[in-house]
Amino acid sequence: MASIKLDINTTSAYSVIPSDTVDIVNKNAVQISGTSSNVITTGTATGTTANKLVDTSENFNSSTAQVLVGDTVSNTTDTTTATVTAIDSDTVLSLSANIMASGEEYSIIPPSTVVYSAPPSDFGVNTYFTPDMAGSIIVNTTDSTKATVVEVINSNRIKISSTILDTKAKAFIVYSPSSNYPGYALYVSSSSTISAIAEHYVSFKVLTVDGDETTFTNFPMGHMLPVQVKRVFSTGITNNAVFLAIT
Repeated sequence: MASIKLDINTTSAYSVIPSDTVDIVNKNAVQISGTSSNVITTGTATGTTANKLVDTSENFNSSTAQVLVGDTVSNTTDTTTATVTAIDSDTVLSLSANIMASGEEYSIIPPSTVVYSAPPSDFGVNTYFTPDMAGSIIVNTTDSTKATVVEVINSNRIKISSTILDTKAKAFIVYSPSSNYPGYALYVSSSSTISAIAEHYVSFKVLTVDGDETTFTNFPMGHMLPVQVKRVFSTGITNNAVFLAIT
């Protein structure tokens, strides 16, 4: 089990988002931020070809709205959908079903585990997603959820480990992998109103710096957990426990 260590010369404390799979983020390791969108582009079909989307006014290979195989075309006129199977040209897509006709409106949507943002803000460093972000942690700051960046698809898209950003207009921040920071002490509290003695105690499980999965049962609220941890699990938390990472 990890050794007990407290450093009273701490400089930072911030809320922890519990997760069974993703470690605590290092708030000082921001790589990029932005706002997700579940719509890559919209338009109106200008031609009718079986199993195709034809739009001579659109560029499906645009650098800021590039369509890829696997994206979903939603016919918003008659509420049908199909998958993009090939990019025929800048103005023609092959589809898995015959859903589009001239004059019908459409929107093109990425897969649910893909974050699309065009473009993320740059912090003066990066304007778009870059290959080095694979393995980083992405936080949905709108909903306080997080996931791991599995793959950087292109400068506007990343594939992530869960569907935390599958709807548009969700703010996000990408952080460098938590492995770049050794661990955190935790301050343990609760968001509940305390009305009984039993509610002064919470239970939860953590992953220690040494890799131990350790459950703390009936831990007193308002105290520091003197074990450096990498992750607070979302499963098993009682009495609405909340945590602050202390560095």
